[in-house]
This record gives sequence, C-alpha cells and structure tokens, in this order.
Amino acid sequence: MDGADPITCRPADLLKPELHILTDELIAKSKEEGILLAEAQVDDVLTYALFPQVGLKFLKNRGNPEAFEPVPGTEPAVAPVPAAAPASTGGVEAYSVQVNGQTYDVVVGPQGELTSVTPAASQAAPTAPAPSAGPSEAVAAPLAGNIFKVVAKQGHQVQEGDVLLILEAMKMETEIRATRAGTVQDVMVKEGDSVTVGSPLMSLA
Repeated sequence: MDGADPITCRPADLLKPELHILTDELIAKSKEEGILLAEAQVDDVLTYALFPQVGLKFLKNRGNPEAFEPVPGTEPAVAPVPAAAPASTGGVEAYSVQVNGQTYDVVVGPQGELTSVTPAASQAAPTAPAPSAGPSEAVAAPLAGNIFKVVAKQGHQVQEGDVLLILEAMKMETEIRATRAGTVQDVMVKEGDSVTVGSPLMSLA
C-alpha cells in the first residue's frame, strides 16, 4: 500500500494475542454444552482454535466412539434403499435417497441431472405442504466437507450468484452460490453436518 510503513519485524508479532479469548470462549461452551475438558486445557483450546466445528464435535464426543466413523472394515452392512418406479417414460427416473437418517425422493433427468428433491411422504409433516411455485432444482455438494454456515433459509428469495451455503474442507471455505434466481424450497443440512460429493444441500424452486 502506498505510504504505508514497511514491516521490519516478524509479521506474526503484529497479530493480537487470541489464546485467552479462545480459552474463555471454549470454557463458556463447555459449561453451556456439558463438555468435559482435558486437564491440559490448552490442548483442547488449540484443537478448538484450529477446527472450530469438527474440533468441538470431537471434544463433545471423545468418550463416545459411536459418534465417529467406524474403524475401516468394521462398518455395519447397510441394506440398499429400493429405487422407486420411473417417474415417466422419457428417461426420467425417481429414487429414494437417505441422507443423515432422512429419506428424500429424488428425480433424475435423462442426462443425469437432478430435477427434484423432496422429503419422502412418510416423513412429511401432518399438515399439507404448500404447493410449489414450479419444478425444484437440487443444489448438490460439489465436494466433501462440513457445512460451515447456512446463509439462505427456507422461503428466502435468492438471485443468481447469491451465496446459499459455505462449505469447509481441509481448512478452506467454499461458497455454494445459486445458479439462478428462485426461492429456497427446502434446506436439507444444518451447520456442522458432514456431506459427501453430490449430497443434496438445498432445493431451489
């Protein structure tokens, strides 16, 4: 920057200390959520500082192996979800897909594109759902990672290019943007959820 004084010291020396702020923040969260911190508290603080979401999940569940992925080779067998009958004869097919314990009816177009993602009827609320303004389009995860922030909520009007969610993977944040204008019909994930490539995140009508 023109006119700025040159840095003549170690750049990291110009950063404000954050350890005490993060320590107070983690202690407050531990009391609020019943997290048992280690005797060497600084280790937990560093874990939280480096991985705010994944690290906090680890601290919450480090005594509960059921909360984490099983050791490779010991995964329980999962029965495949039977595919629904084709939606039409024009190459469009419908499937039932289970994500995070919830089942969704997914319609796939002739070129393999997702054309509709809706909650399965068995999991729908007792009240009748509001009619859709038009065909919905699924917003799928472009890479595996964790949901860092859900920006657009159900019912929000969005424009092409608006940020819908922020995905975190390998300490890098990726903005998931709307490819067209529309209304957020359904949000299928929440902050902190883990997703794989192609997982449905939202549906846009």
